[in-house]
Amino acid sequence: MTKAVILITSATSRNAAYAAKILLAATKEDSKYTVRLGARNPDKLEEFVAQGAEAVVLDHSKSSSIRQAFRGVDSVYMVLPTLVGGEDDLMFKSILQEAKECGTVKHIVYLSAMDAAPPTDEFRPIHNHYANEQAIVESGIPFTILRPTWFHENTVAYRAESVKRTGEFASSAGDGVWTSVAIRDIAAVAVVALRDPRQHAGKTYTLMEEALTDGQLAEKISKAIGKPVKHVNLSPEEHKELLKKHYAGPKDPDEYADGLVRLDRQKRESQFSAVCPDLEQVLGRKGISLDEFIAEHANAFKD
Repeated sequence: MTKAVILITSATSRNAAYAAKILLAATKEDSKYTVRLGARNPDKLEEFVAQGAEAVVLDHSKSSSIRQAFRGVDSVYMVLPTLVGGEDDLMFKSILQEAKECGTVKHIVYLSAMDAAPPTDEFRPIHNHYANEQAIVESGIPFTILRPTWFHENTVAYRAESVKRTGEFASSAGDGVWTSVAIRDIAAVAVVALRDPRQHAGKTYTLMEEALTDGQLAEKISKAIGKPVKHVNLSPEEHKELLKKHYAGPKDPDEYADGLVRLDRQKRESQFSAVCPDLEQVLGRKGISLDEFIAEHANAFKD
């Protein structure tokens, strides 16, 4: 019996790597799948190759690599990395075009985001997820769209260093309520959809575990590390200048800071405060709580 081929793009990214790990564990019990992982540098995927995955070059600037990666593929978990200069848009278009042309792809699971919506004068999302979602729907290929909220992991990435140095962290989210989810739970939902496309085709899942304020987040971190942690609320202008001051990365500092300040505006206005049951319904269990996650990573917040 020919095995169905599941391709995961951007396989060295956090979300894709978690999905690969979960999917490979599942194939040990159910060997009807071939797990194919695509990345610009497949040498970084040796850990998964040792577990039975195929690792292939997937470089959106080289159409031949995309064509080869999609050879015989039945399902795709489309994860886009954060790239500069609009390269993530080019990557999306190249991958979707090949998915349509190769003739074998029967299901796309797309990693979108909670704020996937048309841009307006008041709202400019960081990614073009809304347009990408529409393109997938219009492609005619059955799809499942995942819209996760703020990642638990961002609490470590954006808060830990400041808490470690000063015992506090700053934002412009005020007392707004926002929701959070662990990346490995997002990946787990993706794997469920990939393994049972008929059940999940045509569905859009909003993925979150719990709702809280930045003040409540400070309390959770305090509890985990056994020391007081304070949330400092800034104006959007103050927050932007602080972000630019401490930013070191590939993006333009203004673009980076504007994106996070816009996100904090959404938090401040509690635009994504309602807890949706999709994650628990798909997985049959609750997601990892933020308390559990922070406890796992407590050392990152300590001196």
